[in-house]
Amino acid sequence: MKRNTILALIILTCTCLQAQDSAKKGLNLGVLPAVSYNTDEGFQYGAILNLFNYGDGTLYPKYNQSYYLELSKYTKGSTVMRFYFDSDQLLKNVRTFVDLSYITEDMLDFFGFNGYQSEYSSNLESSNRAFYKMSQKQFRLLADFRGNLPIEHLFWEASYNFVNYKNASVDYNKLTDLTPGNSLYEKYVGWGILSAKEADGGIVSAFKAGILYDTRNALNNPDKGFSSEALIEVAPGFMNESPYARYSLMHKHYQSLIKGRLNLAIRLGIQGQIGKNEVPFYRRTVFMSPFANRTSPTALGGANSLRGIMRNRVVGDAFALGNFELRWKVLNFRFINQNFYLGMNGFFDTGYILDPIDWNLSKLSTIDKAVYFNLDTKDSFHSSLGGGIKVAMNQNFIISVEMGKPLNESDGSKMGTYINLNYLF
Repeated sequence: MKRNTILALIILTCTCLQAQDSAKKGLNLGVLPAVSYNTDEGFQYGAILNLFNYGDGTLYPKYNQSYYLELSKYTKGSTVMRFYFDSDQLLKNVRTFVDLSYITEDMLDFFGFNGYQSEYSSNLESSNRAFYKMSQKQFRLLADFRGNLPIEHLFWEASYNFVNYKNASVDYNKLTDLTPGNSLYEKYVGWGILSAKEADGGIVSAFKAGILYDTRNALNNPDKGFSSEALIEVAPGFMNESPYARYSLMHKHYQSLIKGRLNLAIRLGIQGQIGKNEVPFYRRTVFMSPFANRTSPTALGGANSLRGIMRNRVVGDAFALGNFELRWKVLNFRFINQNFYLGMNGFFDTGYILDPIDWNLSKLSTIDKAVYFNLDTKDSFHSSLGGGIKVAMNQNFIISVEMGKPLNESDGSKMGTYINLNYLF
């Protein structure tokens, strides 16, 4: 993810003859300094190791096992200690994904609820860079399983998530350049929009169950097929202080436009609450999708959903999402006995709140309502445009550089930049 590394690989492709992939066998290790940048969290430094086992090579580019280890920090205050294991060999005919992580964020984005009904002011942010921030620590253990059903391409899915969230206002003693108090998160607590039960965080112990119909011809950047997934997540009352239930429907479609070169990739989805029990605010911003290779699967806004739009900008009881990409493999080449390709992509991302949160604003003054809310405004689509460059090794280890621009300045006035691993979906 190091910029110099990416630049060197891009230059190298210009001097190499086009080559066809050859099947990989056995173990293959990708090692990178975790030197990257994304608009949400700042510059990253640390180390990433990703070990793939291709077995006898007959399944290439699919792998038998993947081991991922990341130890890194970001300049905006995030710390990531993460290990995950992904394999369809551990249990017979069952894909297994286990994620053990400890993640801290000193400056986690908090822009309120219901999209454009919450006023975003670049002037407030300029005068106090912590105004739209809070802090969060989370320890999580995720276990996801997928197995075959009697119908071809149809799979069952089951998951268990244990996550301990600890929320607080920004630590002004640690970040000494900030003026204490007066963040939007603290105002939400004072106004009672965030209840005392959820404001400080809590433990989520939740189960997921669902079905998946998957005809994709590869796990990463397929050029044929689709996947359609339906999930229900339940955090039962006997295991949770804040019980809830929610659902997710997600469809991904891949179509080759020029064989081996140009693909169309589309992701459409909705996610929302079931019943009257409110999903805690710190859980509303998390995608339900299992087998997540992204460290922070936040929704909506930011690197994992709406590129260029501010992270956690679009929060409601239910939302819809659309990602549309053209993916071009510019050049294939061989280097250090590995298969590489240089790729480019252009994208359009959009999101919409289907069901806004019913917030209680009775404690707000008339001035506060006028300054911090647009209650007469109906929320609309939150959209962005952008593009990126990919450098892929053996189809599965993919360095990604993307930039996105919101179409509405209320979603962010600057270009979002993301240097990461893998395609978005």
